[in-house]
Amino acid sequence: MKLTFLAPALRAMPRGPAMTRAVPEPALNAAPKPAPNVAADADDGVMKGFPPPPDKQVVRGGGLRPPFMRWALSHTRELAPTVGIRHASRPMPLVDAPGLPFDELPLMVAGRSLGLDDYLRATHTDGFVVLHRGNVVYERYFGDFHRHQPHIWASMTKSVTGLLAAMLIHEGKLDPHAPLSQYVPELKGNPFGDATVRRNLDMEVPVGYPQALPPDLGLFGAVGIVPRKDDAPDNIYDFLKIAHATGTAAEAPVWYYQNGSAEAMAWALRRITGQRWSQLVTDRIWSRLADDDAYASVDRLGTEMASGGLNSTLRDAARFAEAVRRAMQGDLSGPIPPAAARIAFEPASNQSRFASGNLVSGRDGYGYRNYWFQCNDGDGSVEASGRFGQRIYINPDKDLVAVKFSASPDDAARPTSAADIRRCEDAARALETSAALIAAALAIHRSLEHDGGLAQAAGIGQGSPAT
Repeated sequence: MKLTFLAPALRAMPRGPAMTRAVPEPALNAAPKPAPNVAADADDGVMKGFPPPPDKQVVRGGGLRPPFMRWALSHTRELAPTVGIRHASRPMPLVDAPGLPFDELPLMVAGRSLGLDDYLRATHTDGFVVLHRGNVVYERYFGDFHRHQPHIWASMTKSVTGLLAAMLIHEGKLDPHAPLSQYVPELKGNPFGDATVRRNLDMEVPVGYPQALPPDLGLFGAVGIVPRKDDAPDNIYDFLKIAHATGTAAEAPVWYYQNGSAEAMAWALRRITGQRWSQLVTDRIWSRLADDDAYASVDRLGTEMASGGLNSTLRDAARFAEAVRRAMQGDLSGPIPPAAARIAFEPASNQSRFASGNLVSGRDGYGYRNYWFQCNDGDGSVEASGRFGQRIYINPDKDLVAVKFSASPDDAARPTSAADIRRCEDAARALETSAALIAAALAIHRSLEHDGGLAQAAGIGQGSPAT
């Protein structure tokens, strides 16, 4: 079914030329061309053998650095406790369109000219998939990663939490203008509780963390991803209580990206619904579209890490993104109500604050709302983003979805306070920015639109057999 409705607020400029034919893809699961000593294919023998050699074993706390992180990011449940998220009895169909060779598709990224395959390898890609109108037009896996292997979403998890919040706002169960402490009294007097739901959803809480306990490592320790310091919180609820205010909730003159707001919001969602976060994800999203079970990291109380703990297959991440795209276009048949999508993706008015925030590199002109990055590109595009190179890109005007799972090293220290935000530009990592991923996805789209022919793709579209 061709979806034509798009919420007017999401369209900043007229729609481009319509695409009238179905789209092809290159051969799926073809073996990559030999490329010795290339990061995207190297696993360095990690966790190979029975038992693996001592220097190739991944231990808790050692999985977030090379060469161990590629294995660790796709084997989270073997390193720390998790809870399951159930798949659908009838998954959303993903259609394999006939193949075209995109590996050598030329890209211009960060002032560099390179092929698509080179870009994927240079950015430590584990898996990459592009959909157009539900057709899988490009799909690649590297190393030992494969179609049914779960991979960590990292902070893309926040976007799921934001979507759940938008659903409850739509249902009248969550007031975006109320202080979050209205739903979680334990956070009264705490910067998350004193800030409104809206300020929490948009990362506008003036909050700080102890210097010795950054907002990433402190939370990782609470859920067992890294060893916990003796005096650090051993659960997510206590982690939230160590935060302190750096200004008043009424001021919010900052855009400060950190994990606490999403965890506080998830606490409110649990209180409102009487359900665990994982059950909300199962009932409202995963059991209505996914082909494989997902899972989420949990602390000793079974509390899910709603800011970064989701793990799923690449294709199920693409199904999620496709469901979001369709909801943005008004499709009533999916798990996400279009009215909730309109709330989730209502244009943000915080571009100026975002521009002076701590996660702006490669995102000029962006805004941020409900834990989603708004590209402000005229197409209504949005993005979910996670550490170590996880990305979801949704362009509703071009009917385009791209998902990238990666194991890109990132040991940069995160700011511990909204009062100490610095814009960081790292030219050496320009290929790993959102702008680079979007350039790759749009290059594939342009090729599909302009390269002509494609007669073999005729008849492929939504409703074809699932894969």
